[in-house]
Amino acid sequence: MYREIKKNEISQHIENLNSNGFSHVENYLDIKLAEEVNSRVEDVFEEYSKTNTTAPPKGYQNIIKNDPIMQNAFIYSEDILTLCSTGDHLEIYSHFLNDPYYGLIPEDKPNFNLAQCNLRKGATALPMHYDIRMQIASEKSWSMQGILALDSRGKNNGGLVVIPGSHKLDKPPTEYEDLEDEVFVDLGPGDLVIFNSSLFHATTDVEEGNEATWGLLLTYRSWWCKPQFNIFNMM
Repeated sequence: MYREIKKNEISQHIENLNSNGFSHVENYLDIKLAEEVNSRVEDVFEEYSKTNTTAPPKGYQNIIKNDPIMQNAFIYSEDILTLCSTGDHLEIYSHFLNDPYYGLIPEDKPNFNLAQCNLRKGATALPMHYDIRMQIASEKSWSMQGILALDSRGKNNGGLVVIPGSHKLDKPPTEYEDLEDEVFVDLGPGDLVIFNSSLFHATTDVEEGNEATWGLLLTYRSWWCKPQFNIFNMM
């Protein structure tokens, strides 16, 4: 479903992730295909919401409890299963998450896991935060995330805000307000942003006159991390 990410582009994304903690893959999913998937997601969510309830997010993320959210979306949509399990973006994640000593899978194949795959229509802003429970000062990670935009997502309608380089802090700041140099990552339909789970990030409010849009939220983790969900039983 995705376009090819050429080797030199993959190298540039890896360099961006090392230095800044995030990288923007533009036009990854064809815009017309993104529109088709976006339309189908609306139908899938309508059916999903008739019989399923999503457990409310914990902690500070409880503020998004009223946003349309579909946990483990790959169970309900073959499109989503394909989007999270195929594509050259997996080669970028492999650089950071693959275990070089795993041995049972060829070295050029992913040996990490899909930890989380949610659809969320981001109507509510999230404060600055990071998404792992142990912060280390390193470019290396065992957890990486991504947002695939199915429609335009920017500063005015629930877009992503990041603090470049904050994934390399040796300890969390006392106050998130101490962080400076925030960058807004504007995504067009079909764009993917990849980021380190240690990167400090937030999402913006949906301003008057704008609409919240669907994003596919992906989390991949090294094979040895404790699973968040019992995906095998779900499948």
